[in-house]
Amino acid sequence: MSEEKREITPLLGMSGAITVGVVVGATTAFLLTRAGAPVPWAVLIAVPALALAVLVARLPRATDVLWAPSPAHFSTAGSVQASTLAGRLAEAAVDQDRFAVRIQPRLRRLVEARLRQRHGVPDLADPRAAALLDPDLHRLVTDPGATLPDHRTLTRLLENL
Repeated sequence: MSEEKREITPLLGMSGAITVGVVVGATTAFLLTRAGAPVPWAVLIAVPALALAVLVARLPRATDVLWAPSPAHFSTAGSVQASTLAGRLAEAAVDQDRFAVRIQPRLRRLVEARLRQRHGVPDLADPRAAALLDPDLHRLVTDPGATLPDHRTLTRLLENL
């Protein structure tokens, strides 16, 4: 497996960063002397400002996105996430409050996103939503008293979404 090299480009080159630093340092020293500080103190305070400006100018761009390639093999992190999801669903199956607070709002957002994407229906309040969705799925995401169905039924509902 080869690891690709990524070049991180700073905001400015070294000469540009030093120029910015000198300008910031000189401006700081000038303003401090105008405010009444003795010149040695103004210079002493301007030096850290200069160094900070150079460091900030050399930081990588915030817009540089470093994408990591998808793992080529089974990841234990994925199995941990699946295990966590399975545990949360198991808790929601026996605790109505957990289902209403944690699972149902997420299912509702998922269903609304799919309705917007596929059918142009803005949300579940639209009358077309009930006609487009399976009646059991519509009740599951809209009824405050709904309970989490067994895993086979939930799988079927989500696959038909």
